[in-house]
Amino acid sequence: MARNISSVSRMLDWGFDELDLNRVEADIDPRNAPSARALERLGFTREGHLRERWIVGGEISDSWIYGLLAREWRAARTGANG
Repeated sequence: MARNISSVSRMLDWGFDELDLNRVEADIDPRNAPSARALERLGFTREGHLRERWIVGGEISDSWIYGLLAREWRAARTGANG
């Protein structure tokens, strides 16, 4: 995900501006540090830690939930542009 910050940023612009979304969520494996850093760089807030949420290939895994609100995204964009 870290290499795709620009693409994700454009997708968030589209979701908030064109689709009028109020909120976007992301669900990641806590062991995936690059994804967590990328989401945080985009302005997402880690909102929850769900223990033993998934079983994949016989392995139990937790999940981190991130959220980003339209007002937060717009404020960050405005701050970055001027």
